[in-house]
Amino acid sequence: MRIEGDRIFISGDQAGGTKLLYLLLAVGWMVFFMLQALKHYKMYLLTQGASQLFFAALAALIVLFWSYVGYTRGLSPGPDEIPVQHILKAQKQVRAADDTPLITLFLKNNRRRTLEFLHLDDLHFTQSLAGHGVKIVD
Repeated sequence: MRIEGDRIFISGDQAGGTKLLYLLLAVGWMVFFMLQALKHYKMYLLTQGASQLFFAALAALIVLFWSYVGYTRGLSPGPDEIPVQHILKAQKQVRAADDTPLITLFLKNNRRRTLEFLHLDDLHFTQSLAGHGVKIVD
């Protein structure tokens, strides 16, 4: 993780794992809805029912949606980034099970982003956030 200008760039194994998870989920849902679209289209060819054509078109639209999600979340280049202006406050904590330091960023629109650090020395990141005007809570 690094701060450049007014943005926080998140990279590493965690970001790569999340991107892979989004990509796998998107591909799985795309395959499922492609099969549904194919099933409804075949039923339309047999029955000529307008409802079957509607469901085939709806499933095709859902396939397009999941392809968009897969591209933007799983294949888009570059690390994740968060504008510093979107951070309301940051909370430092340590996971009790394995003493892993965590920082939870509270973002606008009631969103949260939890960052896991491998070394305690990496917690100077909160000092950098405080220097940008972010409130730090223990």
